[in-house]
Amino acid sequence: MPKPSQPSTGVIVRDAHLQIDLRRHGFGRERLELAPTPTNIRYAERLRNEILGKIERGSFALADYFPDSPRAKSDAPSMSFGEVAAEWLKMKRPAVQHSTAHHYEQTINSQHFESVRATRMAEFDYRKLMGLVSKLPAHAKTFNNTATVLRQILAYAFKAKLLREPLHDHIEMRRLQKAEPDPFSLVEVGKLLASFASDRARIYYEVAFFTGLRPSEQIALRWTNVDLKSGTATVNTALTRGKEKATKTSVVRTLELTALARSALQRQHAATGTTSHVFYDDTGAPFQTTDGPLRDWWKPAITSSKVRTRDARQTRHTFATTCLMAGIAPGWVARQLGHAPEMFFRVYSRWIEGADKGAEKRKLDAYLDAATSLDEPTKKTGTKTGTKRPKST
Repeated sequence: MPKPSQPSTGVIVRDAHLQIDLRRHGFGRERLELAPTPTNIRYAERLRNEILGKIERGSFALADYFPDSPRAKSDAPSMSFGEVAAEWLKMKRPAVQHSTAHHYEQTINSQHFESVRATRMAEFDYRKLMGLVSKLPAHAKTFNNTATVLRQILAYAFKAKLLREPLHDHIEMRRLQKAEPDPFSLVEVGKLLASFASDRARIYYEVAFFTGLRPSEQIALRWTNVDLKSGTATVNTALTRGKEKATKTSVVRTLELTALARSALQRQHAATGTTSHVFYDDTGAPFQTTDGPLRDWWKPAITSSKVRTRDARQTRHTFATTCLMAGIAPGWVARQLGHAPEMFFRVYSRWIEGADKGAEKRKLDAYLDAATSLDEPTKKTGTKTGTKRPKST
């Protein structure tokens, strides 16, 4: 069969197929499995013009038109959302704690992103994003946790030139009203401690109540970091999902042990002082998660004590608020807890405001009284210095 007349530049005729020439636009000679008939050649020319329009608008994905092209795998806009998310996580892992990376991975693999997992980045636009966001969980905390991961993925895609526009800027976090601390009174603490079935459990929660340690820090505590003689403990690790990591704030701090915490640790030392970790479960194994103390010790004691049910995180809040109500300087309490000062004041502002019982106002009144008394001679004599002028001789 004779070859048809040569088409316009951009379509190449072969013996049994056609090629669209996109070499000037960063691609190659992409194959069309069409016989080189006049009708197919005209179709190829129209198709090439359509592709050039998409290239100009930045919405062209090679895999949409030539999925079998060897260049499709390396063409960035042809990547799916799922592929980009996996690439982002690979880049992110070395920079975050293992528990954070695990959270990211769970979020990416969750059903929340199922509808866009196969979507090519060239098709991921504002409307697609808003449709996805509208289906995320309504609860503010869950929404924010998921949307934060989505925003980071899209920011990565934009900086890597996989997206035409910064879609991540259109994701707005939802306002989350955090629950205020709900601490135990010291009377409740006494009832609760008396309700633990074993001395092992009681000691564990005595330390929790009177140091303010985070549960993940407490189960990671080792005897090498405890100095019972000086009454201090160094907090430099936390244990989450069975792996040790830095503390939540990545700051090493030294606790000044209260007398009650020190006494509890001295009793604990008699039981586990020859081992590595300070605290062990009822089988004698080191804790791998914070679930064990909560499940085996805390919940049964809450039930038997008949104290109003609260979660074990309130041990930390109880330490903080007890210190404040005792008149301890907020800065010292913040250091003990490992809080940034601004966060500490934000969380415990109500207790800080009521802790001084008028002491600070009395200090100010005393200062003002002294200042006013110094000014009284000025009012009587009319002098600027407040002292009487000597009589002229």
